[in-house]
Amino acid sequence: MTKLIKYFCLIFVLFVSISVLFAGAFDVFEEYEKVIWINQPKQVGIAYERGKKLFEFPVVTGDDETTTNPGIYKVKLKDDSYYSRKYDTPMPYSIFFDLKQMKAIHEGEVPPPEKKKELATHGCIHVEPPYIERLYEWADEENTAVVISGWRTDD
Repeated sequence: MTKLIKYFCLIFVLFVSISVLFAGAFDVFEEYEKVIWINQPKQVGIAYERGKKLFEFPVVTGDDETTTNPGIYKVKLKDDSYYSRKYDTPMPYSIFFDLKQMKAIHEGEVPPPEKKKELATHGCIHVEPPYIERLYEWADEENTAVVISGWRTDD
């Protein structure tokens, strides 16, 4: 009998957790006028405004060693000429969504699919011109959500 109760509790907790995750993902379109959706398994990003798709763009994210963690974030800061002292590299058009770990969507190489699996970021999201300039101009600090879904696979 106690095993049955334990299984029931486990199933209930899993159901509630999954429901909360799905509810959070669907509510983001109601809470934010602008949403940047990053689909890591497909390595593609989509900009939405008022729930309608504006444009799609290819991305490169982190891998299993330097992850781009799934979650719902908010654009915290934009800097069109940021320079990373940690990695000694420019990060033009940075759209920061995680200030603690300094993770951003920024200009960076996005090779063709056959070469993409050889490249990963340090947890940021690379977007090439002209998409990054458009995304940078369009996104608003504190008023644009960044949704990172799934984990990067073998591309």
